[in-house]
Amino acid sequence: MSRKGTTGFRSPNLACKSKGGQSQQSDRSDTPKPGPPLSVVDRSVLRSGLSSDSFVRLLIQSALSRLTIWSQADLDRLLMLSERLGLDPLNNEIYATEVTPTNGKKARIVFVVGVDGWSKIINSHPQFDGMKFVESAPGQDELPLYIECTIYRKDRRVATSIREYMYEAHTGQGAWLTHPRRMLRHKAMVQCARACFGLGGVYELDEAEQVNSSRACSSVPLGKAIVKPLGTGQLKGWIKQSVHASRHG
Repeated sequence: MSRKGTTGFRSPNLACKSKGGQSQQSDRSDTPKPGPPLSVVDRSVLRSGLSSDSFVRLLIQSALSRLTIWSQADLDRLLMLSERLGLDPLNNEIYATEVTPTNGKKARIVFVVGVDGWSKIINSHPQFDGMKFVESAPGQDELPLYIECTIYRKDRRVATSIREYMYEAHTGQGAWLTHPRRMLRHKAMVQCARACFGLGGVYELDEAEQVNSSRACSSVPLGKAIVKPLGTGQLKGWIKQSVHASRHG
């Protein structure tokens, strides 16, 4: 066969491949474009594995149960923080609460992370490399003067240490009366984690309550201001004095 006879010859296999390539290109062009990104609510529902109705109902019973009224923006803020910090609002690892000013202004919503939530944030951080606590010698009331928390990071040569003092942190109410050491240890851990990992936009329970109490005490005369106790002994003495003053005042 001469070369002239082969001019314009095309193998049937090549023709089929060419047609197949064209069909693949046409199929690719017909591929639907990705839709708009999911909202933070939709992403949260997918992570939970629940239906939308069940997710919202459980959220209202848990993370939103402390609010008298809330908006879609409040819900979005809560879920965005939960997503960013890797927390589960359905288990109250993070929740919303109200701070009501005494001057009659509208209540402000703040987001609180519980102790379990803070522990989860610390242990799930990819650079977390250990944590330790140092308790000082006891003071007059057999309570430590301070507790120091140190957190180590894999990407830093110098660890982060934060020391919290009992006389500054003691609120004189709630679990501080029954478990002061545990509460001070939690306080030191939270403040150290905040400084070490740059966490912002969230409160711990004591901080949220202090926002309210500081506003409420802003109108108290200086002479009647309450001084934080150094320990349970002085706290009990202050309570007795307050009760005696109220009965005979």
